[in-house]
Amino acid sequence: MAGYQDLSNFERGLIVGHGMGHSISEAAMKFGYSHTTISRVYHEYRVSDFNAGALRNVSVRTVERTIIDMGFRNRCPTSVPLLTVRHTALRLAWVSQRRHRTVDDWKQVAWSDESRFQLYRVDGHVLVWRQPHESMDPTCQQGTV
Repeated sequence: MAGYQDLSNFERGLIVGHGMGHSISEAAMKFGYSHTTISRVYHEYRVSDFNAGALRNVSVRTVERTIIDMGFRNRCPTSVPLLTVRHTALRLAWVSQRRHRTVDDWKQVAWSDESRFQLYRVDGHVLVWRQPHESMDPTCQQGTV
């Protein structure tokens, strides 16, 4: 098995071009290289891409500080229901049919949708860089089911 030092520029480009959408383990199995080799290639690509066109190398921390100075903060995305066009239309129809109800009518309703379950993501900690006024921007939200 070839090590990191033995890879040609073509092989590194192949790993980056066809493997970046996959996890390191998946790419290691796909290309037949060790986990460490793939990890080093990915890291080398990220650092070189990060510093491409710069007059000097810039650390990740410097960029983070600059982003914070620009007013961005690293926050959890706003959780919003994952709705399709059909779901939105059905909700609108349901509300339209019940728009005449009073507050007292709604107090008589037993709400049973309190169960929590997850289909599309794990309970991992997800963060997005956003400015304070962007909490409802769709690019800063995470759909829930």
